[in-house]
Formats: sequence, C-alpha cells, structure tokens
Amino acid sequence: METRTIPAEHWVEFFDRFSQDHVGWPCTIEVQDPQSGPQRLARDLPLMGISFDTRGTRPSSVEIIAGDSPRAHVEHVVDMPLVIRKAQEPNGDIDVQIEPARGPMTLIHLTDPLH
Repeated sequence: METRTIPAEHWVEFFDRFSQDHVGWPCTIEVQDPQSGPQRLARDLPLMGISFDTRGTRPSSVEIIAGDSPRAHVEHVVDMPLVIRKAQEPNGDIDVQIEPARGPMTLIHLTDPLH
C-alpha cells in the first residue's frame, strides 16, 4: 500500500480533484475514537464530495458528504485538520485519513467500483 501525506497548501486542489475523480464510489466513513473505539458514520454510501473550507467562523474544516438520497445521507465535518494522508491499495481501494488538531481521526474508505 502506498501512503502519502498531502501538503497543506494543496488541500483545496486535492479535495476538488479527488471529489471529481471519485464521485459515486462506495464510501465508508469512520471516526477513530481512541476511548470508545471506531464509530462508523456511513457504510458503502456513494461519495458525493469532499471539500476543504478556509472561510466562515472556523479556521478551516473538511466536509465529507456521502449518500444520494434523503434516507441514506451523511455529512461529516472535521474541524481544524492538521494532517491529511491518502493511501492507495493494490486493488484500487483508497483510504483518506484526516487528523484534526483536537479530537479523533476520521477515516474515509472508498471501494473501487471496478473490483
């Protein structure tokens, strides 16, 4: 598995491009809380997009949206990200890890629809 850290100055472009390239891919979103264990927020919902926002009342945030129907729709926000990593698995699946300044890490797993 190849893992790389995305430089902070490229986060906006990274998430814009990533969303365009992977919209509709089945995605699972988990919050990795060290005290209570992994908390699954979404499982195999189509990715609608991931965006990095530098405006508003927060210093910065990453918003993840999955699900294409009102019955199956998840929005998750990670405030003040510090480190963002992307891991490419040999079978085409992709993991994105977002470590915030405070709180648990968020893991986004996308399953390659061709496998």
